[in-house]
Amino acid sequence: MNYSKTIREYCLQNEGRVLDVSYELKHHFFMVPYKTFLKILNRLEKEKILKKYSKGIYLINKNELSTEDPIIAFYANKYTGIVIGYSMYNRYGITKQEEKPTVIYTNAMETTTKNIGDDYKLIYCPIQFYDVSICSLIEALELIENKSNIVGVDLTTLSEILINNLQYYKDFELDTILKGIKYKYSTICSLESLLNELHIENNALKVFKDNA
Repeated sequence: MNYSKTIREYCLQNEGRVLDVSYELKHHFFMVPYKTFLKILNRLEKEKILKKYSKGIYLINKNELSTEDPIIAFYANKYTGIVIGYSMYNRYGITKQEEKPTVIYTNAMETTTKNIGDDYKLIYCPIQFYDVSICSLIEALELIENKSNIVGVDLTTLSEILINNLQYYKDFELDTILKGIKYKYSTICSLESLLNELHIENNALKVFKDNA
């Protein structure tokens, strides 16, 4: 195999995407020696096919006219992750307070955590994010656990989001989440109380204890 040709073709086929060195080495180019891979990326950077974004992260031939955030598009698309923290709160109108970094749970990396400059904090989470109801439950858990710390929180809007996100709650989805994300016992107690108020059948505390 011609490594340079194969990697160049891959980049040209994925214009505008992120290339995460550790992720690509494990999932796509495991046959390429590490130093060889870096040399090829350096050559592609000189050819302006790649642009270095941060340590171990490149943008592939980024289209400057594109308004899509390439970091979110790669690490938090419907298969790879979810944006939490203030970016999520702002999107839902829970607060007008804006804070950096943008925090992302993602399965598209090989380290536990990764910071991309001061703008992004990535947290590894071995969950498949294609299920909308699982993402909705993660958002609800994040709101329950952090609501007392959200600056300028609109409690009415927060309550409306929780009710909407919990209406299709299922124990097996909570079990899936708790295998990848650790929440406080008090958070699950609050979740159970809220589900009971909404007359939604659940065994949230039992699921938590089974995963403790």
